[in-house]
Amino acid sequence: MHGTVRGAQFVGTHRQAAAARLMGKAQSSRSRSVTVAIAAPERPNSLPQVPGSVRKSPPVVGPTVSRDVVRGLERELDTTAQSLPALRRFHTLLEQLPADEVHRRLAPVWAELCYNLESFNPVFTAVLLKVQCTLGQSDYVRRDAALQCLIVPLAGEYGLAAEYKLGKTHRQLFADFYASVTGQPLDAFLASHPACPHAEHFFASMLNDVANGGGQADAMSQASYALGYNLAVEYLAAYEKTWMLDAFRVLNDRVLAAQGKTLDWVFLEVHAVGEPMHAELGHAAVTSMVPADHVHILRKAMHDHDRDFAAFYNACADLLEA
Repeated sequence: MHGTVRGAQFVGTHRQAAAARLMGKAQSSRSRSVTVAIAAPERPNSLPQVPGSVRKSPPVVGPTVSRDVVRGLERELDTTAQSLPALRRFHTLLEQLPADEVHRRLAPVWAELCYNLESFNPVFTAVLLKVQCTLGQSDYVRRDAALQCLIVPLAGEYGLAAEYKLGKTHRQLFADFYASVTGQPLDAFLASHPACPHAEHFFASMLNDVANGGGQADAMSQASYALGYNLAVEYLAAYEKTWMLDAFRVLNDRVLAAQGKTLDWVFLEVHAVGEPMHAELGHAAVTSMVPADHVHILRKAMHDHDRDFAAFYNACADLLEA
């Protein structure tokens, strides 16, 4: 932080000096009664537009989606989500892995999970961009509130938290957990370039959905879609990581402890505790900004993510059965 302040002071001083030099030259030119013709840079007939960002009217501040409506959308996922049965299937298979098959069956799954873990970060970044691109169309107070809620979980992925020293990134925590289960460093495993086609496909689907705003026509609708997508990511991740922690505890008690393994639980514990908190921030981002008449957009975004999340975990379950 101090380096940033000093850098800002240097830049400010540099700009002031440059301005002074320019003023001196201008005064010198006037004193010699010399007329200098300065050619203005050519300007295009029209400036490039950010897709969906053209403001046709001032932003209208109306009611936003209520917390009760958001809870109702989540209850829909609880009863209709395709991903919850897929998650149950995967974690049940994980608990029941044969002792002599744990290493072989988990190897391709580790590759998928490692890629998948990091792939969410550019998706979160894309959500932030969609909200930021409502500049001029959304109320700035509401926009700032939503952005603040979105930035906190993303910062946490890199070990950043207010009032705490810089911690390990979630990728580093995953590497510690992987090493404790397998006895091998994660970087050595990744250096062998293990295939992760399901995680790559899942990432492409997520990024395509968010980057295109779910096919919505304008920036506000695209932002609502992105916020709904983010909400589903965080809400379903709470199930995912809690059940994964429980499944590895069962596997540890049944197999890994007997093999002399001492598991580093921090990665799973941090996520099991943190994901419900992230879901709360997702709620707040939605209720801060999404217009009340965009409920149908939220619903579509949430079910789009659920569909692709289910496909990913069913594919991982297939790998555990192979």
